[in-house]
Amino acid sequence: MTNPTFASQEDWWNNACLNWCHNGWSLYASGYKEAADRLVKEIEATSSGQDTLVYPILFLYRQYLELQLKELIRQARRLLDEEGEFPKIHNIEHLWKACNELLLKVSPNDSVAELKEIGRFIKDFATVDPTSEAFRYPQDKAGNPTLPGIRHINLRNVREVIEKISIILDGAECQLGEYLSFKCGSSLFSVELSFEAKR
Repeated sequence: MTNPTFASQEDWWNNACLNWCHNGWSLYASGYKEAADRLVKEIEATSSGQDTLVYPILFLYRQYLELQLKELIRQARRLLDEEGEFPKIHNIEHLWKACNELLLKVSPNDSVAELKEIGRFIKDFATVDPTSEAFRYPQDKAGNPTLPGIRHINLRNVREVIEKISIILDGAECQLGEYLSFKCGSSLFSVELSFEAKR
């Protein structure tokens, strides 16, 4: 059954392609970050819209962080042959703790100072929005304000902080991908050798 709202149209240049990438987690994460980056750059260029766009922008950045951390946990556990994919939670501070521990297992001496700095940035996000609700709703389920005491947020600064984080997280993802490819290739090579030995 065709869904008329989400169907493709004749102006093909406006049709988005879905389900073309084997790694949906990274695709979703990068999409959220790119959307937020574009909105902030538009605000920087026009000096307008910041008071309303702040909420979707910060939600998009937070969602990027959550999905990227979950993807790193998933890849690292695969590499280390640990069970499970990632914790089914929204708390990015807890996700970062699990992710950081796994990254240090994979590469004990790599980017230790940078990982500590990321932990500080993520704690800032977790303090303001621990459950991914503060930038989606003005009140929590009990009717309390979700952003009490915060009067101003500089969106250019947030974009720059996220960019620093993403350089390390994206690099870690590439590293894990390379290690997994090597591991997979080594496994296939071992199977081929075993097969040849039995012939």
